[in-house]
Amino acid sequence: MSALESAARDGGLDVIRIAKGVDVVAIIREQMRLGLNLFVAAGGDGTVHSVVQPLINSEAVLGVVPVGTFNHFARDLGLPLHWRDALDVVFSGDTRQVDAARVNERFFVNNVSIGLYPELVARREERGRDYPRWKARIYAAIVTLRKYPHVTLAVESDYLNEIVRTHVFVVSNNSYDLSRLGVETPRATLEEGRLSVYWLPHMPRFALARFLAQYFAGRTKRTPGFRSFRTARVRVQSPRKRLHLGIDGEVFTMPPPLVITIMPKSLLVKVPWG
Repeated sequence: MSALESAARDGGLDVIRIAKGVDVVAIIREQMRLGLNLFVAAGGDGTVHSVVQPLINSEAVLGVVPVGTFNHFARDLGLPLHWRDALDVVFSGDTRQVDAARVNERFFVNNVSIGLYPELVARREERGRDYPRWKARIYAAIVTLRKYPHVTLAVESDYLNEIVRTHVFVVSNNSYDLSRLGVETPRATLEEGRLSVYWLPHMPRFALARFLAQYFAGRTKRTPGFRSFRTARVRVQSPRKRLHLGIDGEVFTMPPPLVITIMPKSLLVKVPWG
């Protein structure tokens, strides 16, 4: 048993390891039916994504112990990144309402991406969890450039009705800091009640390679043709029968159309006081 598991059990928490075949949503819903209202995701953004599904628009509270690779959601909440300090926040921190979002029937807390990013994630995970992450990212970038993924999308909202041919299409829960857009892009708030939509025009392979270099260096805003807007709802259609999506860092497949909506202050989370 790990030190984290021991500390969690000492604090009165039941520990369930998420693995293939474990129905996390059913387990949480049963515990909610029995009156429990605190659920802790110890892991990365994918773990948070799994745990959060039954918690949206409920009185249950999410605690996050960031022991994953990037921990974007935890960083944007201002949580400490050491697990002992984060566990202290779970037990004694403040409770805050933040926004979540939904793509069709699936909720998310970070973003939905189409095109380049799902391909990068899928290729990175081919190396396995024990492979050095920086080496896995380089491998993923090389293989993705060979494949040269792009999609054609019909994007509809109150602000836009356009056909987009792109390698990179992202819809985020609240806005990213565009001056630092890259692997560890922050969000200034999770409470503005808006989606942000970002995309790049289709580009030659060399330009796509240059974009990847800028992305990993955190300088994506300098890429020519970069587009963005904010909205409460966006509908995305495609001639493809199924789309590969990156949702909170995990890869899913969904049939279009995709209807993506913001869900203001729909999630209760544990955060540090002040």
